Amino acid sequence: MSERPLIWPMRAILWVGGGFVLVAGVQLFLFPTRTDEIFAWTIDSRMSVTLLGSFYGGAAVLALLSAREPVWSRARLGVPGVLAFVWLTLAATLLHLDLFHLDEGDARAQMAAWTWLVIYVAEPLLLTLAFILQLRAPGGNPPRSDPLPGSYRVLLLSQAALLGALGAVLFAVPLEVAEIWPWQLTELTGRAIAAWMIALGGLLAAIAWEGDRSRIRLGTYMVGTLVSLQAIALARFGGELDSSSVEAMIYVASLASLGLTGVWGWRISTG
Repeated sequence: MSERPLIWPMRAILWVGGGFVLVAGVQLFLFPTRTDEIFAWTIDSRMSVTLLGSFYGGAAVLALLSAREPVWSRARLGVPGVLAFVWLTLAATLLHLDLFHLDEGDARAQMAAWTWLVIYVAEPLLLTLAFILQLRAPGGNPPRSDPLPGSYRVLLLSQAALLGALGAVLFAVPLEVAEIWPWQLTELTGRAIAAWMIALGGLLAAIAWEGDRSRIRLGTYMVGTLVSLQAIALARFGGELDSSSVEAMIYVASLASLGLTGVWGWRISTG
């Protein structure tokens, strides 16, 4: 049986979605003080803005590179996590719709808000449908011929579990978690970050499940991009954190742990 190809609906969503998240990442990361003018809602914390921008930037790398793959087994790493992300982001949007620039503020901000609403109403349904069609497409999946080291899979699954658990709690009770977050969070921004944390946890779990050195490289690129951008954000806006606090030290240690995951995985995939 031939290998299952990446079907055109899934490829189209990866291209289009990758383009949208790239634009969002550029807006947020390069212009963190102008969300009231150019983004869907106003975010006061520059660390929150750049964290979201880092997630969007990493997702753009993963989506656009995945869209170029000819077969499903090399493009599927990020899809389960993104499915969780788009449904959670739709829920967060509907819960806080009054905070979006839908009928007030700069014309560019209003356009961004309406574009956001259209995307996050349409994409969960379209991506779910494309995922179902992709799984039903003819063809098989290649066997796992070059397994990952057991210690690396343990690291991946541990990080995935922690990110998933913290993301779930942050999404459910953002203001309570905000009390121990290393910088200021609002309900909407907390839930937006939580959706990305769950998506990242899903990606790490998918890398562990994929379990083959030859099929994890794109996932390590996403992790590496995220960590690199956050390192830059800390250098620019780290003053929002109390560097002596336990919360700040845990955050930096978590980034370092993710950086290890990305570098180790990249070396495994290219070795």
